[in-house]
Order: sequence, then C-alpha cells, then structure tokens
Amino acid sequence: MNSHPGFREVRESDQQVFPIAWYAISWSKELRDKPLKKRLLGKDIVLYRDNHRQVRAIHAYCPHRGADLSLGFCQNGHITCPYHAWSFDENGQCVDIPAHPGRAIPDFAHTYAYPAIEKAGLLWVYPQAVGPASGPGTESWASTLTPPPLELFPELEDPNLVMSPYDSVWKAHLTRVVESVLDVAHLPIVHNKTIGKKSSTDIHIQFEADHDHIRVKNGSGLLQYTFPQQWILTPAEEGRSKFINFVTFTPIEQEVTAIYGLAGRNFAKFVPGMSRIFSRYSSRVLEEDRTVVESQHPRPIPEALRMEAHVPADGPQVRFRNRWYDFLVNDEPRVRLDQESTW
Repeated sequence: MNSHPGFREVRESDQQVFPIAWYAISWSKELRDKPLKKRLLGKDIVLYRDNHRQVRAIHAYCPHRGADLSLGFCQNGHITCPYHAWSFDENGQCVDIPAHPGRAIPDFAHTYAYPAIEKAGLLWVYPQAVGPASGPGTESWASTLTPPPLELFPELEDPNLVMSPYDSVWKAHLTRVVESVLDVAHLPIVHNKTIGKKSSTDIHIQFEADHDHIRVKNGSGLLQYTFPQQWILTPAEEGRSKFINFVTFTPIEQEVTAIYGLAGRNFAKFVPGMSRIFSRYSSRVLEEDRTVVESQHPRPIPEALRMEAHVPADGPQVRFRNRWYDFLVNDEPRVRLDQESTW
C-alpha cells in the first residue's frame, strides 16, 4: 500500500475486514409473522417482529442445543426455539425455560442480539452485538453502545416517488461491487443495449470527493456515493419528470455481496405493471455488470494503486480506493470474518 500515506505492511486478513455500518439484509415485505433467517458478514441472523411489529434481530442458533431459531415462532413479543421452547427477548435475554419454570435462568442461557431497524422498505442490521449475553470471552464484544442513526439519501423518503424494488447477489468482494457503480467508462461497453446505448466512449467526467462522499456528474445524471454502502443516481438538474436509482451493498461473505435497489419515479405512477417493468429493467442492467465483476482478479481491489493501471476516467474509483485504504490502516469500527466470536 505504498501509494498511500498511511502505509503499513499488507496483511492477509485485510480482504476479510469490512466496515461496521447499517447493512440491508432483507426487504420489509419478506418478514411477516414467521421468523426469517438471513446471513451477514459470515454470520446467520434471525429476524422477527415483536408485538408492536418492530423488527428485531438475534443470533440464529439457540445457545441450548443449537437449533435454528428461524424454525421457531413468535409469541408475546419474544422468539421461541422450536426444540425445547426456550424464549428470548429483543436483547437476547432468555425469559423462559419450560423444563424448569421455577428456577432462575442462568447467564449461559442468554444469546446475542443486534440493532435492527426498518427504513425505505428494507430491514437493516448493525453488526455489533448488544444485550445480556455473558460467559468466557464475551466481554470483548458485547456492547450497550447505541449505534449511529441510519442516514439515507432524502430521495428515498420523497412521497412523490413510486419505488420499484430489485435485488441481486454477486459472487464478488464488496470493493469490486462498489467500484462498478462508480465506473462511468464501462457504460457504453457493458451496457450498450441498455443504459449506455447513447453514451460516448470518449469520457470526460467531473467529480468531487471528501472523506466519505463521492459525487460524479455524468451528462444529465448525478452519481453520489456514501461510504461504505450507499449509492444513488439522480437528475443533475430538477425537472418535471424525475427518475432516481438507489442501491445499497451488503457483504454476505468475503466474496459474496448482496445488492438491494430501488428505482424511483414521479411519472406513470398509476399505470398498471409499470413498477414491474422498472424492476425488471434495473435487474437486467445489474445482470450485465454481474458477469464482468465476478470475473475480476484479484478478488478484492489490490492493496496498492500501482498494482492496476489507472486513467483519468478512473478518478472516482481511485478516490474510493484511497478511502478503503484509510479504513484498513486507521482505527475505524470493523468486522473480521476470520474471527470466531460473534462480532
């Protein structure tokens, strides 16, 4: 990483390190009355709704015999294991062991919980364990700290926009996926039959960047990225018709990344089938990218700028790489997939 002022020796574990942030792991509509299991940063999580329909997140496996809690059920605001009916509250606290109703519940019966919220039609989890779980080694990770608020682009809460959802899962490292949406030069080549068919291969981009944000002006569109997991395309200038495209990136495994997208519009809002058309078109564009990004080697971005060639059109990606290198060398909250503990 000697092209960056925060130089240190490259570590093999760098490609297994990811920022702690709010990550989308499901659509709201997926979670109904039954618990739902999802995966995030190499760990299985079970989502459920309490008595107030608030989303809750808990470690997927019961601390008693390791049964999958997503096979259980929700009752009295708690989630109950399908094996021996141990029940847990939103903090991971075991509140009932039916086999011993008159005994105090031991500390080892508690499990891990995670902050979870519902916003923009998505369920988000903050990968930092909270709650009463205790036992050998847990003091190093259990936390009572309140996570930062999830700040989304304001367009996602615009009541005048109708949102069309779409999603995909790529076998690619988060860094390569993020770079794909910051790369303007590939549009007329990879997307020559869709969004790039009117684009020129002669690229002259304008962009600006600060620590956590990159803004790229490309023709009539404005691309905005917020580190580490959000990107949006909006019109560069306001007009009567408005179309936006939002995506958020979620690292499932070291080289598996989920993408959740929303295509928003303020026109043809009540035309039957129009939302489905926008969802399918956006999915088609993602699929065009997926094949190429999944082919890239090395799998994450290289550990130094000099290890791949760059031209002026790559400016936004270079700024992203600098920010990722900053993350690796500085003391920022992070998750390491090679650690056995539950975050």
